[in-house]
Amino acid sequence: MNIYALIIGLIIVAYVIVRFKKTRLEKTKWAYPLFLASFPLYYVAFSIYGNDLVALWKELIVGIIFFFIAYIAYKSHRKLSFVLVGIGCILHVVYDLYHDVFFINTGTPDWWLEFCGSIDLVLGLYLIYIAVLLPNKVLKQSKELA
Repeated sequence: MNIYALIIGLIIVAYVIVRFKKTRLEKTKWAYPLFLASFPLYYVAFSIYGNDLVALWKELIVGIIFFFIAYIAYKSHRKLSFVLVGIGCILHVVYDLYHDVFFINTGTPDWWLEFCGSIDLVLGLYLIYIAVLLPNKVLKQSKELA
């Protein structure tokens, strides 16, 4: 386990959450779905870096799932959007964990699981927390910006 990648991932996800709150991106309809849609693009970039066209096509196919979840979240009402993006993030943790079981992407760094997994897990749990435990406060404010 790469503890440094894990710590950096936790710092980055904390920064993203604080930044989204501070700049009011959290209250927009598109910010978190767009963030989720960006996750598969890293694996696409890794397959290009690794010069692996087979992995590139497989990453694009798997990425469609996350793009679809992000699109449905964007089109959904606020509470469902937070839940869908949260579930999408947690599904991406599962994908990170089992990525090498599905296929090998030679361009993926060894430390990526700890880095990306920590971001995905914390963000996913945070978004589900917002949707389930704090719906009235956050959702009421977000309707003003939608």
